[in-house]
Amino acid sequence: MSMGKIIYTASFLILLCSEAVAQNVSAEFQAGTGIYSMNDLKDFNRVIKEDLPFDTKIVADFPPFLNYAACFKWQVNNANLGLVYSFQTTGSRISGKDYSGEYYFDMTVNGHAPGVFSEIMLSSDTRINISVLSVFGLLFSSLKMHEYLTVLDTDATDDTYRFKSQNFYFEPGFCINYPVRSLKFGINAGYLVQFGNGSFRDSENSGSYLANPQTGDAVRPGWRGLRAGFSVCISFPGKSK
Repeated sequence: MSMGKIIYTASFLILLCSEAVAQNVSAEFQAGTGIYSMNDLKDFNRVIKEDLPFDTKIVADFPPFLNYAACFKWQVNNANLGLVYSFQTTGSRISGKDYSGEYYFDMTVNGHAPGVFSEIMLSSDTRINISVLSVFGLLFSSLKMHEYLTVLDTDATDDTYRFKSQNFYFEPGFCINYPVRSLKFGINAGYLVQFGNGSFRDSENSGSYLANPQTGDAVRPGWRGLRAGFSVCISFPGKSK
């Protein structure tokens, strides 16, 4: 059974169990920031910069940036099971400018990550709730490259390239939240581990992949890194069956 089928099967089982024994349903929305390794793309940037016949500098090299997530959870005793979708993005720029013209090379990477979610709520004597959680899912990445060169006010190069890849991810973490009526306000942190061999493939020709010009190695996304953010959760109490 493929990883994709495992995720779909797990999602179906979560829905089935929720219909049978769920005590309440909740929807959670998260916003935060992440650190993204992007080692292959950083190496790609360095090679591009070294090969250019004029002076440039890397003004952005895949810095930490915003990410968002939405999760629907079903409580079963002291655990929550659910489905989650998250989005993360980052990018880079190489630029150079002098009296004769201007050059820049931009890369923008987006990651769409549907997955299955599990959370264990730890006992507490206060209103502050602590839980440990994990997410496992698919990671769909898209890469847009834009290279632009103007010489003496004339566009010499203005090219755009698009690539995509698919991998898997696992993200363990923890959450601390404080309930206020039907709402819970929380802070969360985790560490995303990407796995799989999905390299960037041409969006229009999957047989063509992005390679490091110096080594010839396939270039892969690198979403591995720390995550941290804030969350708001709204609960819809239900009857236990």
